[in-house]
Amino acid sequence: MRLKDFLKLHPMFPVVVLFSLAVSATSFYLREYTIAYIELGLGVLLAVIVLLAERKSFDELKKTVEILNSHIVSQEGDRVSSIPLPFVICSGSGSIVWYNDLFEREILGDGELSAKQIRKFVPAEKLGENEKTGSFNINYNGKRYTVYLGKLPENTTDEYVLYFIDDTYYKDTAEKYHDTRPVVMTVLIDALDEVSSMMTQNQFSTLLSDVERMINAWFTHYQCILRKIGDGKYFIIAEYKVFEQMKAADFDILDAVRLHRLEDVAVGLTVSVGIATGFDLSTCEAAARKSLDMAKGRGGDQVVVNENDTYEFFGGVATGVESRNQVQSRIVAGSIEELMKHASSVMIMGHKNSDLDALGSAIGLSEAVRHLGLEVKIVIDEKNTMAKPLLTYYRERGHESLFLSPAKAIGELEDDTLVVITDVMRPGFADSPELAEQAKQKVVIDHHRMSIDHISDSLIFYHEPNSSSASEMVTELIRYMPSKPKLSAAAAEALLSGIYLDTKNFTLKTGVRTFEAAAYLKECGADTITVRKLFAATAEENAMVSEIVNSAQIRGSFAFAKTNIHDPSARLAAAKAADDLLNIEDVDASFVVFPAGDHDAAISARSYGRVNVQIIMERLGGGGHQTMAAAQLKNTTTDQALALLDDAVAEFMRRNASRNNKKEE
Repeated sequence: MRLKDFLKLHPMFPVVVLFSLAVSATSFYLREYTIAYIELGLGVLLAVIVLLAERKSFDELKKTVEILNSHIVSQEGDRVSSIPLPFVICSGSGSIVWYNDLFEREILGDGELSAKQIRKFVPAEKLGENEKTGSFNINYNGKRYTVYLGKLPENTTDEYVLYFIDDTYYKDTAEKYHDTRPVVMTVLIDALDEVSSMMTQNQFSTLLSDVERMINAWFTHYQCILRKIGDGKYFIIAEYKVFEQMKAADFDILDAVRLHRLEDVAVGLTVSVGIATGFDLSTCEAAARKSLDMAKGRGGDQVVVNENDTYEFFGGVATGVESRNQVQSRIVAGSIEELMKHASSVMIMGHKNSDLDALGSAIGLSEAVRHLGLEVKIVIDEKNTMAKPLLTYYRERGHESLFLSPAKAIGELEDDTLVVITDVMRPGFADSPELAEQAKQKVVIDHHRMSIDHISDSLIFYHEPNSSSASEMVTELIRYMPSKPKLSAAAAEALLSGIYLDTKNFTLKTGVRTFEAAAYLKECGADTITVRKLFAATAEENAMVSEIVNSAQIRGSFAFAKTNIHDPSARLAAAKAADDLLNIEDVDASFVVFPAGDHDAAISARSYGRVNVQIIMERLGGGGHQTMAAAQLKNTTTDQALALLDDAVAEFMRRNASRNNKKEE
């Protein structure tokens, strides 16, 4: 055997020999001859031990290679060393046992690899974990590898073989494909008609020109293909990597447009953007239009991204502009009346734990149906309603048989029964989810911002996110029905109570149409004192509200409260407490966490508009309005719900802080 090969096989032997000679030579030099001979003898003994140990290690390596050879080599004369792949054999602890020439030449190059340097490629503790998947990816010396690994068979010790495949080209190609996938965007400047009616033609032309210039500049900066396809509407194609850059910037075009001032006056013009990613342009284009519809349905001033049928929302800060155009209400009113005339019966239903708005709008519609001479029922879970005063009040006026439980409603449902769902658009949140799913003819009337899982198979989906309440929408529909139904004073009071509730006594989300609806209800005989009495609470409920408010913690501009009271009235008390917490100085938003059954928790959220509580509740699976929202968390304690709420608020604040920093820059 050549000296070079011997030293390669036994690297520690020359080290021990040279060290022993050096120590003995030092003792001879100091004339300590006895010690020198002893050291020399010990050195020889140590060299022999090292030689035997390395010989044993070599024999184990030889055995390992023979095992590997027997399982891989299929043709006589082949050798493990001839396998056309760089590979390494290492122990379970990550120590290198052996590697072939290809690994040394193609991966290491001029470098050396010590026994422990397998950690350059994979942590030792990950070997067992990666054995389950069979492979992992690494980057080394500017190249990208897929490493396949497996345990050596017929081996008493844990030893792994790692095969390195250089697939830099294919991974770069796949990454380039991912980055250059098409992303389709549709952009719409919101409420142009309403904004134009508030200013002169010259002012509006200047404003529109400014905003269009901003949109052009923003998307051109990201190197998009942009085409104007109508007044205030654009069609855009971009690469996926560009879309990710926009996403990282939180689509700050929304802030730029919203904060734009004309003649030093804020006009509040906003844009909505629908975005979709996919594998072909036609699919992307259809999904982008759907995303834009959802952005508009949520009040505008936001970006809705549809990626792999998963929605993500950005923006939604501005308060929507109320439309003064009531043409749509007239058209929908006529269409709904036609559907009612051709139905065998009508069922009207609100949301779970119905409130004055859900029940009030249902009562108003029921009188319009009876005016047509049709059979009508209101489906309501009387045990879990927050509108018991209104339910009792209307019952006492001769309408005992009007109300139907969800269980009985399913039994009476027929193919030609028209089911009108009001104040809710998500089937799972209806008072009877089964009825919402099984009904073949459905009409939805709702004012909440569009949700992803809204009822999509309704004959009419009447959605006005800028309306104050479902009761306001129903009042308008009744006014414009061709049959001109006349409301009783009790029904008018029911509708007015719904408007009172959702506008906080005409302080939030009130527009011209809200007061017009209230004036019409007053003409129908609604008594405001009677309406106020519907909001009266028992002494026990007031005590519960006070207890919740007194337990609140104020952190910044947020008020947080939690109660563990298990009581049917806890939901109503939590809602009232959330309202009361807004009366505390400098509080912009309030949240009350309470039990919702034996194993669930719920959150009631309120704000005056500076904080969009809908976005926060959506992070927890809920929804609602900018100023009034809620969420229910399954199999969650109130403490867990409060922790999740803290995280959602922190994320909301982080995004707001990021947006504010960009404004300052």
